[in-house]
Amino acid sequence: MRAERVKQLLKNGVYRTIGETAVAIGANGNGHRSLRVLMYHKVNDVPENPLTMPVSVFDEQMDQVRELGYTVVDLDAVLAHYADGVPLPPRAVLITFDDGYHDNLDNAATVLRKYGYPAVLFVPIGYLDDRHPLPHEERLAAQGILNRTIDWEEMAELELDEAAREIALSKLRLEERLERPVRAFSYVKGSEAHYKPVHLSLVRQAGYDVAFTAVSGSNSPTTDPLQLRRYNIEPYSPRTFELVLAGACDLISVKDTVTGTHARRLFNAALGTSTK
Repeated sequence: MRAERVKQLLKNGVYRTIGETAVAIGANGNGHRSLRVLMYHKVNDVPENPLTMPVSVFDEQMDQVRELGYTVVDLDAVLAHYADGVPLPPRAVLITFDDGYHDNLDNAATVLRKYGYPAVLFVPIGYLDDRHPLPHEERLAAQGILNRTIDWEEMAELELDEAAREIALSKLRLEERLERPVRAFSYVKGSEAHYKPVHLSLVRQAGYDVAFTAVSGSNSPTTDPLQLRRYNIEPYSPRTFELVLAGACDLISVKDTVTGTHARRLFNAALGTSTK
């Protein structure tokens, strides 16, 4: 069994255990939560491709979001919520994609249109129109697994809620090329070990209204809009995905602390699943 598969099974087991325990002791109350943000990366059926969500599983998760009574919102609703205090609908969910992979257009967009869901795409502007792999994709590219990113022309044709990555320069370049305001930012990697207070200040000075981390958890109306939490979504079983959406797995956010990040690096190195 490949190391990535072992890693996936271990992670699913940990999430399921945390979630079921939280439900059993009544520790997953949802009263204060106003927004859950889902973070995806690749959506394709290429085997042995880390950070990938199989297309059929992505479809099943989008259907499950609807069946469980969640409401998918767009970025404008989130901006209005945190900038102007406009209430979000109950059980609001925002769908986001990181790294600008082309399969988001080839595969994910088709599924999203099927359900009428909007989504947010965050792109690494230094790699648009660049045929080189993203830094964390270099090992895969050497193995012949290529994950293409979108280009500027495709970006301009999209009716997406947002596209952003590096702090001030990316905002100016995106606004110039897309001819519309860019108001959302996504921290690179995004755990507590990867951004610091100075970065929050730079994001604020650059004029962004909201910024998204990769720290697990949902958000309340009082959450700092420049530190919005996101769930990194993987090919979970339907029950595990349900527990994640309900907030029952929020204790897993310990992995996104500075100490937890270092522990994950050691774990990935031991399994041989490090991306760099």
